[in-house]
Amino acid sequence: MPTTTSNTEQFSLDGPVSPWVAVAIALGLLAIFTWSLVREQRVLGLRQTILFWLLRTTALGIAIWMLLAPTKMLVQVSTTRKSVAIFADVSGSMQTVDPAGSADDIRWAVMQSESAASSMTRAADSAIAAAIIAERHLQSASSALAQHQRESLVVEATSAAREALDHVRKHSSVLVDGMAARGSAATDVEAAALARRISKDLGSAEFSAFDELCDALQKGRTPSDRGWRESLADLQIRIGAIRRRLTELAKAAASAESNQLEKKQPQLLAQLHRSSRLNRVAQLLGELESGVLHDISEKADVRVHTFDQTARALMLNAGGPTEKVGSATGSPKDSKPDASRIRPSLQAFLTSTESGDEAKTDGTAKVAGETNLSSVLEQLDRDRRDQPLAAAILLTDVSHNSTAAVNPRVAAAALKGTPIYVLPIGNTKYVRDVQIQSVFTPTVAMRNDDIVIEAVIQAHDCDGENCVVELMQDDQVLDTRTIPLDSGYATRRVRFDRKLSEVGLQRFSIQTTPLARELSELNNRHDFEVNVTRSEIKVLLADEMPRWEFRYLAQLFRRDPKVELDEMLFHPRLIATGRRQASKTLPTSADAWDQYDVVLLGDLTAEHLSVESQKSLVDYLRERGGTAIVIAGKEAMPQAFADLPLAGVLPVTRLDDATAAASGTGYSFFVTDAGRSHNALRIADTEEATQTAWNFVNQFAPLHDVSPWRLPRPSATTLIAAVPKGTLDEAHAAATSSFLCWQPVGRGRIIYFSGPETFRLRFLRGDMLHYRFWGQLLRWSLASDLAAGSELVRIRSDKGQYVGKEAVQIIVRLADGTGNPVETTSELKAVARSSDEEHSVVLVADEQIPGQYVGVFRSLPPGEYDVEPIGDAITQALQGAQNSLSTSSFSVKPDLPMEFLDTRSDRGLAQQLADITGGQVLPPTAIEEVLQLTNLKPLVVEKLETRPLWVEWKYLWIIFGCLQIEWIARKVKGLS
Repeated sequence: MPTTTSNTEQFSLDGPVSPWVAVAIALGLLAIFTWSLVREQRVLGLRQTILFWLLRTTALGIAIWMLLAPTKMLVQVSTTRKSVAIFADVSGSMQTVDPAGSADDIRWAVMQSESAASSMTRAADSAIAAAIIAERHLQSASSALAQHQRESLVVEATSAAREALDHVRKHSSVLVDGMAARGSAATDVEAAALARRISKDLGSAEFSAFDELCDALQKGRTPSDRGWRESLADLQIRIGAIRRRLTELAKAAASAESNQLEKKQPQLLAQLHRSSRLNRVAQLLGELESGVLHDISEKADVRVHTFDQTARALMLNAGGPTEKVGSATGSPKDSKPDASRIRPSLQAFLTSTESGDEAKTDGTAKVAGETNLSSVLEQLDRDRRDQPLAAAILLTDVSHNSTAAVNPRVAAAALKGTPIYVLPIGNTKYVRDVQIQSVFTPTVAMRNDDIVIEAVIQAHDCDGENCVVELMQDDQVLDTRTIPLDSGYATRRVRFDRKLSEVGLQRFSIQTTPLARELSELNNRHDFEVNVTRSEIKVLLADEMPRWEFRYLAQLFRRDPKVELDEMLFHPRLIATGRRQASKTLPTSADAWDQYDVVLLGDLTAEHLSVESQKSLVDYLRERGGTAIVIAGKEAMPQAFADLPLAGVLPVTRLDDATAAASGTGYSFFVTDAGRSHNALRIADTEEATQTAWNFVNQFAPLHDVSPWRLPRPSATTLIAAVPKGTLDEAHAAATSSFLCWQPVGRGRIIYFSGPETFRLRFLRGDMLHYRFWGQLLRWSLASDLAAGSELVRIRSDKGQYVGKEAVQIIVRLADGTGNPVETTSELKAVARSSDEEHSVVLVADEQIPGQYVGVFRSLPPGEYDVEPIGDAITQALQGAQNSLSTSSFSVKPDLPMEFLDTRSDRGLAQQLADITGGQVLPPTAIEEVLQLTNLKPLVVEKLETRPLWVEWKYLWIIFGCLQIEWIARKVKGLS
């Protein structure tokens, strides 16, 4: 148990007089009583005299008893052992084998070498750690003096600083002797001179005066030097200068010992270079167990934990090491480990969790948890509430990558006063790896379109090598690029041009050929798909007046061979072409609207877009899967339809008058987060060029006229916002002021522009931007969202590629021979098959879309899947059909956690955590030093309970009773 309690009972006399004085008083009074009664004996008689003497003696005894104030004391002494917590990181990145010489190898080698005890590197590192501790204690003493705290705090801090300085002197003498014996090389001579200078400074008068000051304070005397308070700050500065010289000396010592180990113990360095970070931790803890941990376990509890996402205490029992998940404290009795068994327990744990180099090369590992430093710090905060925590040591690569955790700096702030010593392990740079960071390509294209596929390749530590990038389709190589990697950190863009000649969903992949000794090969491939539509688009363009928007769109579509355009214009004269020429009106039935793939409606009045036309347009969208594009105007659209059927499917509502009036200074394009990655806005061949183009549009083609009908509904997706000029909070403005947005309407979609402004793109870059924008918008709106299957049964997944445990949504639509949706109550299922597994899910009818059924697969294992709908309704729908194939496919890729992709050691974060808590960032050679200088004295709390034995009414009643009896007896006898 960390707390032991002892109880001692004592008896004391706390009265105003000492016992000897009380005895003297009692004897004097007793003599007086005896003398007076002897004089009255002839009158009282012998018996009466003896009675009165007994009464007076009893009263006197009780009075003296009360005067002495006897007290019973219970002394309870509670002694609480302090604890030292050691946390070993066992997350996935700790299985990394760092490149030789990149992870402070010399200091790890020193800890395992035969001459570890006499190592100059170890002495220098220990001296630096001791000097920092001395600085911290001097700072604490100065703060206590400035805040007028109790004197014991000043004495305690200065004594601890003196002890640390003694350690610095001891290590400095080792450095002086070691450097003197090095040799006559120039570097050795300089290092020896620096060591002597440090030793001389530590023996200067200033440090001698500090020793005298500590002696005086410990004896409770006032120091003779009146300026001793100010001298503490000056001494702190001197120690800082010495620490900086020690740092230079440590570099020289490490360089010299590195050369020595390469000559005398090359096998040690070779073995170290093959060791993972986790193995280094195990070896270090073994060395600590045989040294300092064995000693301090007699004074304090040593608690060893492992952690990745959460902290777990290693429970060391006779049956072998186990892990206790959750609270790392438990009951103090159960959680206290035996320090002598740390090495075998941790080694056994590593054996059960680590798969060595194999785990590193194939990108998988049994210990695959992410690093959550916040969980460790929060656990420490809970532990120290149960038992005093003297210090905590974190053996980790400091690669905090848990996105759900609180900021570790915030968690560390709660531990201020409990020093956290961080030993950062590993390389601070990326480990050798080549990865496909992103692939930029249109997801929708028309047949015979030429598309550009751009991949961004990142390479780390591959300087001077070549990387082969392949574009593949159905495991067949279509094109190859070879890119040189001419720097340690290289980012290269690779472009492929491809002509799409077949209609349907086409699946491609880009992959890089693996290089030797890569961190992982799982990030060398990226799959994507392109939905290729037919090459003809039937478009209806209708407007009330020949606005600039109408004119330029008509010209654009007329000269595009892939667009079959019908026009409707009502003023200044009626114009109707194509299918509209006969009726000279807009369609009034869903079948008539269904003659078009896309319908563009301008500033039409309710007279020409009748209620009947509106209702049939909504049916065309909802049931036929059509697309309508509405472009707002000043005269009628959409305000004239506020109470008509069209308003019910618009993705926007009207802004209030005050908000609309406040935005009268003009507007700017603002491409939203959803718009940046949307296929409809890809107006250039590459991602970078697209972003540049929209920045260009925003600068040179501002919006002038937008409708107050631009507040997006919750179901709408805003791609471009109309942000008032001068607005600081663009994100908020984007959520309340849409220029281009859309929303689904049943099987179809409606797209809305809040102003006729896209024609201004014609004035930029020779009409190229206007052409690309509308071309991409039509391709996206035309693309079938159910690319696989027949006209009767169509099936698709919401994406073509999934990562990790993403949910896979399957959508199935049933239709009859005339294209009308089929609704059924019979059970439908979707079956997903891979090479060796089969999974099924029930399809549920979509209440919003007739004939559509949805199912979700959860946590599918990685693999390539073909998915097929089954059920009686499916069988009946496909009977007699020529094309009975109704399958789709998708892939599930293994999730590549950041733990494996970024294995860098974050030394900056380690330093911040140490500074916040008053700890240090340590090399492995200095851990023993800080543990030796840690105050492990148990906390002693003494509790005193007193119970006065004389404070009772009965004693007064006895005194008064005795006196009253004598008085009554005298009255009865008639005596005075």
